[in-house]
Amino acid sequence: MKLVMAEVFNSWQGEGGSVDGSAFGRRQIFIRFAGCDLHCVWCDSRGYIDASRVSRWRYEVKPFTGKFEYRPNPASVEDVVDAVLRLDTEDIHSISYTGGEPTLQIEALKALMERIKGLGFDNFLETHGGLPGLIKKVAPLTDYASVDIKDETANATADWKDLVLREVESIRILKEAGAKTYAKLVVTSETMPENVRWYAELLKGLAPLVIQPREPIDIPQERLMEFYREASLVMGRKNVGLSFQVHKYLNVL
Repeated sequence: MKLVMAEVFNSWQGEGGSVDGSAFGRRQIFIRFAGCDLHCVWCDSRGYIDASRVSRWRYEVKPFTGKFEYRPNPASVEDVVDAVLRLDTEDIHSISYTGGEPTLQIEALKALMERIKGLGFDNFLETHGGLPGLIKKVAPLTDYASVDIKDETANATADWKDLVLREVESIRILKEAGAKTYAKLVVTSETMPENVRWYAELLKGLAPLVIQPREPIDIPQERLMEFYREASLVMGRKNVGLSFQVHKYLNVL
């Protein structure tokens, strides 16, 4: 089983805030997959969108050293497992599968998650959620999940409303499988409050929502408070939180 990889490293989970299902502030080993079918304007992994151009992947030699070794793509499941075990500092909360979009390589992802689960780690899936049919294949192996709600301003795809509905369906699938799941909404200064209200209506009673300003942050606090209030009035005051990309402020991966 082969995977087109980007990197494997040990770091802090810097997103998710304090809502249920978040692993914010926990040590994780991150497995980043190459390839994505969306084109969000603020993507911070742009170099990995086209998997055909990612000829090699890297793994961290030792946590927080910034030193990497490189291997050619595609990688075998055992190559990735070996990199994970090298980086296990025995305080790992879970293994994060991120991207790119991990579910685009669903059979290899499933094999890897099964192998990692067998080693005693919890699986944390970070996904744009736009492919619920694929999500269903790995939902039973998922312990935690962060699923994007792509705002209109992401310009991720032509039919953004359909994408949002598919993302919500993925959340439903993960929740029904028993995964602790939250929705992540990246907002900009152009995000419309009525859209935030719609997302909240879709998520009410299903999963908590974190609102995360795009980096670099250009949204006034008053605007963030407006988004927060719109969502909380629909979902309940304990089901909404703020998320920031804290790992960037710590200057770590």
